[in-house]
Amino acid sequence: MNFLYNVFIKLIDIYIFFSSKINVKNKRILEGRKRTFKYIIEKKLDEKEFVWIHVSSVGEFEQAKPIIKLFKKNYKIELLITYYSSSVENQISEYNRIDYHFYLPSDTLNNMKKIFHYLNPKFLIIIKYEFWKNLITIGNEKSIPIISVSSVFRSNQIYFFPIIFFKNILNKISLFLVQNDSSRKLLNKIKIENVKVIGDTRYDRVLEIFENFEEIDSIKEFINGKNTVVIGSSWKSDIQKIKNEIIRDLTDTKYIIAPHNINQKDLEYLENIFINDTIRYSDLPQKNIKKRILLINNIGMLSSIYKYAKIAFIGGGFRGALHNTLEAAVWNIPVVYGNHINNKKFIELESLEKRNIGFPIKNGNEFKLIKNRIFKNRDTGKGGYEFIKSKSGATNKINEFLKNYLK
Repeated sequence: MNFLYNVFIKLIDIYIFFSSKINVKNKRILEGRKRTFKYIIEKKLDEKEFVWIHVSSVGEFEQAKPIIKLFKKNYKIELLITYYSSSVENQISEYNRIDYHFYLPSDTLNNMKKIFHYLNPKFLIIIKYEFWKNLITIGNEKSIPIISVSSVFRSNQIYFFPIIFFKNILNKISLFLVQNDSSRKLLNKIKIENVKVIGDTRYDRVLEIFENFEEIDSIKEFINGKNTVVIGSSWKSDIQKIKNEIIRDLTDTKYIIAPHNINQKDLEYLENIFINDTIRYSDLPQKNIKKRILLINNIGMLSSIYKYAKIAFIGGGFRGALHNTLEAAVWNIPVVYGNHINNKKFIELESLEKRNIGFPIKNGNEFKLIKNRIFKNRDTGKGGYEFIKSKSGATNKINEFLKNYLK
């Protein structure tokens, strides 16, 4: 099984190499990984004392931010952040609470031996699902505590199949700080007892954004008091489903679209669908040209833009990769999203839907119906802030466990 796993990792590397010729994201991953060991040597990380946090992409980095803030507030220790996806590279580079950061190399045995030859962290935090076999195995052999934070487990995951190989990966983790009790029970069933239920740091993160909100005058001016729908982290699969209802909307409703991929190709795709009806954020103020649809062509604003919405449509739902609904719900607005069976892995959706805050839809017609219903009944979708507040506190619980590893 080790052989098959290592072959699988090599196949991923081959795919990234060849696809990098046409895929900008994979090109950045390839180039970033080439810089990793040079960066480690230049920064003399073999001489440093630090805590290492690994994230996959943007969502996991958002979950890590409350922990990063906690460390910088309470402990005099440096932080290293590694990441897999190029989507999060710029955000990490610009985040001033991080001391060191680089792409995690592919999970080959040689790469991980080389990484741990240079790095000797106080401990390694893995956010959510990044259970790379060689990373965890070599770290464990080096007696480095490995802690899984904000993880969620489901019975259909491969770790709970009758395959010892994957269970052995989890067995090498020192401590699991999971989001819910069902995850704890699943781990207990495969004889993993070092599990504590602490909740999800995303609740703490969205509360922090809410409490530190600063007015965005250009957005306020664009909306001009009109009903507004914010479509956040949209994919083409989302736009294809709801585009006709936006085009046919004869009211003075404003739409703000923040595509998941902010590049020229994706922005032009939206401009070609909504011809003569869009303006990019970078082109504001509107001057004498009044457009109905604003395209957000920067990173980092979306979580605050939801403040101006009467309705939020959260992207990724139609493809089973739903983005963060909590960022919108905290503003006491209803959140709408595509109804895909894979969205069940996002455990907060059940609570949002029970409270009439979350509304899954199957098509554009349902989008129109729920939009009209919400605009008529302004109380629909309220209660998100109180729900999120009631679920907060995971960061403080994490601190109680992690401080034992810093003694």
